[in-house]
Amino acid sequence: MTAARSVRDTHPLLAVLLAQLIYAAGVVAGIALAALLTRPFAEAAPSGPLIAVVTLLQTVAGHAPIFLLLWAWLRFYERRPFASLGLPWGRTAWRWHAAGFGLGAAFIAGWLALQYAMGNLRIEDTFAGSAAGVSALYLLPMFYLSRIGMIAIEEILYRGWLLRTGTARWGTTAGVAVSSAAFALFHFVGPLMLITPLHRFHWVLALNLVLWSVLAALLTLTSGNLWAAMAFHATPLWLASQVFVVNDGRPQVLAMVLLSQPKASPLMGEAALAGPFTGLPTTLLLALLCAGALAVHLRRRLPVPAGPAGGR
Repeated sequence: MTAARSVRDTHPLLAVLLAQLIYAAGVVAGIALAALLTRPFAEAAPSGPLIAVVTLLQTVAGHAPIFLLLWAWLRFYERRPFASLGLPWGRTAWRWHAAGFGLGAAFIAGWLALQYAMGNLRIEDTFAGSAAGVSALYLLPMFYLSRIGMIAIEEILYRGWLLRTGTARWGTTAGVAVSSAAFALFHFVGPLMLITPLHRFHWVLALNLVLWSVLAALLTLTSGNLWAAMAFHATPLWLASQVFVVNDGRPQVLAMVLLSQPKASPLMGEAALAGPFTGLPTTLLLALLCAGALAVHLRRRLPVPAGPAGGR
């Protein structure tokens, strides 16, 4: 009998580079695949069901190649199953997903409150967009599933893979630092930027991305899986894209509440840069959430005091 092949970790610095390359190559293949699959619907008249079908096809086809490339690296180089990156299934998964959803909703509620208090938020319209109406009843959950599909690969790459390999080699603090810096860098620099630029650089946005990643890392370390981080990442994006939507001048598909920011700026926050993820009010929110998540994480790690020995 041959001995089972031992599992091996990718060096964290190599993983940083590979995460960029895997995502960029997967996006190129995904764009081509999604265009092929949605071509039959190109001439169809827009409708709620059509939007749902096309969105799901674009999400699945557009991200499947990224999953496949990462799976291949894990299978043939690291010799580990894909699920080892933090995707256990069962009641625990639902419980942590619900916790992440609640935290993401709380973040958006805090952001709305701060922006309103500073006079940087006004309501323009309600039930706006080409798909507003009865179709919103099924489009809203469909858009949430689509966000989960989009966000899952980022969380798997940067928290499931890079955080784990960095922690295994250099310890928890270094693992969090490397994965968080790499996550922020991913949004500004790399081969993906040659294909589809994500964001214009601003130091506040970069700081917020680092804080966001630190918080997601703490959620992952505390829960032992990715479900809370995935839901926390997807929920604000979903709420800011379909529920509380800041008008950035582009046509809206669905906006339950359409907002404007009369004092929009990179320091106050503006939709054109990255929506609720920009501005110093977001920095404050994320810093408070990171402090709370760190306190919870440290508390869960504290050893349980032993009882009195020998009847003393």
